[in-house]
Formats: sequence, structure tokens, C-alpha cells
Amino acid sequence: MSSQRGLSDSRLAVIGDTGALLARVYYMLPSYKFEFYTTSACFKEVKDAENRGTLLNALELGLVKVVDAGEEYISRAVEEAKSIGELSRLSEADLSVIALALELAGKRNVVVLTDDYSLQNTLHHLGLSFKPVRTEGIKQSFRYREYCPVCGYVPGKPGEKTCPICGSPIRRIRVS
Repeated sequence: MSSQRGLSDSRLAVIGDTGALLARVYYMLPSYKFEFYTTSACFKEVKDAENRGTLLNALELGLVKVVDAGEEYISRAVEEAKSIGELSRLSEADLSVIALALELAGKRNVVVLTDDYSLQNTLHHLGLSFKPVRTEGIKQSFRYREYCPVCGYVPGKPGEKTCPICGSPIRRIRVS
């Protein structure tokens, strides 16, 4: 597993989240047209022996590249997720995928493969392309407001489901 910089290629950059790795889509894409990326956070989420072994083989064959985005892109991904009320629904791995898409999109054409609706919604708000793997995907994007209904706390960390101040469940309502 290695981090790679200085990426420039005429092939479409395809970024797969954990679900795309488990679906093994990297074996279905012709390498002369597509270059498949994932992040170290997604790579670490593949734990079962069969999928882990297949993914390690794909890495050795050069079918998958593990690349992590710079901190500025991670910060931008977190801020966008927070601004549209998706932060509590996204994991660190999801945010790493968004960050990598932001970074690569500055250099080449990118599409993210994911079935995660919150990830798709955030990508849509950022103007980044995505395709679902096994689902229909989102039909339209929304903005939400996340908050603690008891004390008013607004989530500041990915995946936050419970208010750290009063212990109440974080609530989310659609605002558009």
C-alpha cells in the first residue's frame, strides 16, 4: 500500500468506497480506460479474509491504487458535509473518499462509485460525479439540519450520533 502524488493521466479516475471494494468493481473496469483508486481508510474497512485477499492481489497487479488526499481536501470535505447536514451520517472513510475526489478532480476527470446516499448527496453538492454500484442512487439532493433537540448542540465530528453534552440522540431534519 502506498500513497502516490503527481497523478496525471487521460484515463478516467474511478474512486471506490468500501462498498465498491467489496463488490470488486476494480476487476470489471478495463485498465486502458480507467484507473481505480481507493483510500487507506476504505482499504482498512475490508476485513474478511476472502475480500482482503482479493484486494491485496488487485493491489499487487496494479488494478487498485491506495491514495490519501491532503489535509486541505479533508477539511473541505468535512466543512461541506457539515454545511449540508451530512456530517453525522458520514464515516471517516466516506470523508476520505470525498477528499480524494476533490483532490483528483483538480487534475483529471473523476467518478466515485458508492451506494451510500449521504456520500452521494455530499458529492452532488460539491459538483462531483458519482455512480451507484448496486442501488439506484439518489434521485435528488437535499440539505439537512443536524442538532441536539435538548441542548442545541450541532455535530462537529463525523459519525456523531449522540450529543456529547447531554447524551441525547442527534436529530436531523430536511431543510430543502
